[in-house]
Amino acid sequence: MAATTSSPGVWLITGCSSGFGLALALHVLNSGHKVLATSRNPSKTPDLVSRVESLGGTWLTLDICSPEGELASFIEKATAVYGVIDVLVNNAGYALLGAFECFSDQECRSIMDTNFFAPLTLCRLLIPTMRARRSGTIVNMSSTAGIEAKPSRSMYSASKFAIEAFSEALYSELKPFNVRVLVVEPGAFRTKFADNLNLPAKPLPDDYKGTEMEAALNGVKSMQDGGGMQNFRAAPLGDVGKGVKAIFDVVMGVGWVEEVQGSGEWLRLPLGRDGSERWEVKLKALRENLDGTEGVWSRTGEGDD
Repeated sequence: MAATTSSPGVWLITGCSSGFGLALALHVLNSGHKVLATSRNPSKTPDLVSRVESLGGTWLTLDICSPEGELASFIEKATAVYGVIDVLVNNAGYALLGAFECFSDQECRSIMDTNFFAPLTLCRLLIPTMRARRSGTIVNMSSTAGIEAKPSRSMYSASKFAIEAFSEALYSELKPFNVRVLVVEPGAFRTKFADNLNLPAKPLPDDYKGTEMEAALNGVKSMQDGGGMQNFRAAPLGDVGKGVKAIFDVVMGVGWVEEVQGSGEWLRLPLGRDGSERWEVKLKALRENLDGTEGVWSRTGEGDD
């Protein structure tokens, strides 16, 4: 792996109070690396903080939506702990699901602030030092919702599509400086996803009854009521432990990556079999769209009939 060697490094991971963030922090520590784990309210998860710190990690308080000046101070403080940050993992975020017309302007702006603008700020603050060192990796957590937008996911997908586009451009911008950018796209995994899922304050209009939108929201409500992700998707769920191993292996160029062909320096990492399914569906739809409109777009160049 060009941007990150297999030697132990320092990982800054946001959103470590549950799910992928916590599992990745533990996996990285157990692999002999150093971890700066963060969450907005560490006092709410003292057992998790103790667990991470018992393995040699450091847990820091971080509200990723803080003003840029405060985030700059945080990055300075975090860097001082071990003298460097080799890998930034932008994992913190949440989902907002519902009919778009039900979302308030504030609800729309809040999810973009958390899922998109906050990671951008952390990237902006860390890129100069990574560029100067000619070394580093930025991991931006996306979702299958960043590949395919479905009913109820307009704003969640918008935030993930945005991080995908940003990461795609950043990948090429930073490649000359040996700084790697990776987008991770998990499908449905057995996490506490429902704990980070919001619904709009405005109720769903009656006109949506019997539509795919209503069915999607019924699945969401079942999940929030304790049904878990298995009631949100019929197919087998992903294993978070295996998911974070995949992330670690791709970043470090070890393990599973050594068993596949290619350079391993991919931009996108889909996780879970349903993740690959969403890719196939989207690729098929794009091809059909392109082929279907050829009779139109092929006539729009200068000199075309």
